Amino acid sequence: YTDRPLIDPRQDAAAALLPDAADHRGMKDLGRNGSYLVLRQLEQDVAGFWRFLDQASGSEPKAREKLAAAMVGRDLNGAPLITSVADAHGKQPANRFTYTEDPQGHQCPLGAHIRRSNPRTGDFPSEVTGLFSRLKKIFGFGLQRPDEDLVASTRFHRLLRRGRSYGPRLTPEQALDPAAPAAARGLQFICLVANIARQFEFVQNAWSMSNRFAGTQDESDPLLGHRQPLMSGESTDQFRRQDARGPAQITSAMPQFVQVRGGGYYFMPGLRALRYIASLPPGTGEGK
Repeated sequence: YTDRPLIDPRQDAAAALLPDAADHRGMKDLGRNGSYLVLRQLEQDVAGFWRFLDQASGSEPKAREKLAAAMVGRDLNGAPLITSVADAHGKQPANRFTYTEDPQGHQCPLGAHIRRSNPRTGDFPSEVTGLFSRLKKIFGFGLQRPDEDLVASTRFHRLLRRGRSYGPRLTPEQALDPAAPAAARGLQFICLVANIARQFEFVQNAWSMSNRFAGTQDESDPLLGHRQPLMSGESTDQFRRQDARGPAQITSAMPQFVQVRGGGYYFMPGLRALRYIASLPPGTGEGK
């Protein structure tokens, strides 16, 4: 259970408005049915991103765009590099896909941003139907591939998240123009979770920033990574594009493209907690 305030109804009669704490008999749970909100203001060096890609691709527009798509995991129009799976009606929604058919990262690189942010392996494919089969998959039994340990964990780390960009739009062509005016650009990131450490911080630290994610090495998230070497001396400033025809294509000496400029952790109470808070006398809890 997430750490949250538990209230003894014997000391606070108004606590009767709150639901019972499932893990502490006789206590009332202020956090039950509430959510934690994570806010981040992420400043993006859009011009620096396109200039680096232009240099890394030999100033060839198609190669530059292909490298950008590989780093993100989506093309410039937002379409994923992985083919979507048809639903029961034969339709193929753009985001209905997993990486099951691309275990080596030949379609979407293993270290791509969308692959790190959401491995999607916790999404049950159509053949997994019964409760027993689902429980087996959740807890990691009957694995068919070495990377399926990720399948068991993904569902425990999901986020409800949205991003809202700020600043004027900058095309690749504008970014490469030395006369292009500078402007603040970035993303206001927001997500809702039940447990900040298990969801947001886990995704950020164990997936996005890990230089061992899905068998990668010497790299972190190609968009969010800070590029600082580890204490062991290992670098984190590379990006690999796996190639079925031969060795991976390696992009090295990547700079930092994103910096955190602000943010915070907030709690959004459930309805019963709001009623409890509203019932408290004015000034209750001030100075604590």
